[in-house]
Amino acid sequence: LEPDLRHNVTFALMLAVGTAVIGSLQFGYNTGVINAPQEIIEAFYNETWFDRYGTSITKTALTTLWSISVSVFSVGGIIGSFSVGLFVNRLGRKNSMLVANILAFLSAACMGFSKLGGSWEMLILGRFIVGLYSGLSTGFVPMYVGEISPTNLRGALGTLHQLGVVIGILIAQVQPATSASKSARRFYLLSALLRLITSRLTLDLLQVGCY
Repeated sequence: LEPDLRHNVTFALMLAVGTAVIGSLQFGYNTGVINAPQEIIEAFYNETWFDRYGTSITKTALTTLWSISVSVFSVGGIIGSFSVGLFVNRLGRKNSMLVANILAFLSAACMGFSKLGGSWEMLILGRFIVGLYSGLSTGFVPMYVGEISPTNLRGALGTLHQLGVVIGILIAQVQPATSASKSARRFYLLSALLRLITSRLTLDLLQVGCY
């Protein structure tokens, strides 16, 4: 930003911050969305299992698949959070966020088309990838927002990361369970496409640094 605009809220600044915070929104959404459509997902597992093996899935196998589907998100998050330093030191803030956008798109594709492909493996893989993405975003987003924000706005804009997380959780919790699965697929695909389209343009507006 120009020196005389350093203490003002500009369109370029808010566009860059808003695009970055979409990552926080996805993190919050994926944290809470898995609970509402549990019965729908379990029915999908049973249907897929029957199509493959000609028999209904056992209770033990169903519980195991469901547990993996829920917990693999945290596994990916742990790996992603520990990889933040590796990415930012080698690729920089902007390029690291662009790499994370690719993960968001891959996870959206896996989960969004898992039912079409009749593959519960795609759903679990998508949960792992979005967990990896979420772990990276928890480091990338606050770091990037803090560095592009003017000093007098750094505290206020820094809170948008957590705000995005809780809004994402809220969206996941308030949607009806019957439509959660379809809503989740739409959210994954639309948010991934939005980030891929806007991030390249937005992140070029501002140089990573104090302002």
